Amino acid sequence: MKFYFMLFLSSILVLGCSQNITRSLYKSIIITSDKEIISDLEGLETNLLKHLNNPSIQNFSIEDIFEGTWLSSIKTSHLFDKSISVEIKEHHPIASIDKDRYITQSGISIFPKGKYKELRLINIRGPEDSILNLIDQSRNLQAKLNRVDLRVISFELKNKDQLTAKDNSGTEYIFSKKEFRVQLERLEDYISFELNSGKTDHIRYIDFRYNNAIAVFYS
Repeated sequence: MKFYFMLFLSSILVLGCSQNITRSLYKSIIITSDKEIISDLEGLETNLLKHLNNPSIQNFSIEDIFEGTWLSSIKTSHLFDKSISVEIKEHHPIASIDKDRYITQSGISIFPKGKYKELRLINIRGPEDSILNLIDQSRNLQAKLNRVDLRVISFELKNKDQLTAKDNSGTEYIFSKKEFRVQLERLEDYISFELNSGKTDHIRYIDFRYNNAIAVFYS
């Protein structure tokens, strides 16, 4: 891909002298994607033009294009009107870890900069070596909450054995890490009971860490 992109850069540079390249290329770059684009298009165009204006292509690194962006790959081609089509693929984020860090579907960390589309992702917190496992556990919890149309917005490991989650209604769930799967089944039973009872009181939190019991606090 690096060779292909270098070829693309070389061909563009002959479209005009270096003094006019920014003006001439800004309107000739067409960015497309087969999915909804997360990146800020104006910022992405600026990033491409910054590298096109590099006076020495030999000093150019393809990694510079992707650093600090949502991009995972790009494919370029010339159109008959001399414009350049840039087809992009972006990383698929599945969770946010902190303010500037995301975990992708392939399990890698990315640190996108600048503006981009607002995302509704679950926030995961815990030791680095536990992140992927926490994501799996949050999905197990989400499968239970789907029955009541609730969405898990945060999932955290505290004090080595306490799992704390929150849904989009503000309800907090507290589990023991060691007994998480057993306690999830207890949650499923509780959800069935609530659906059948017709209660409408808002639940502040549910604590599943008791043996064969749960503690529920209503607001």
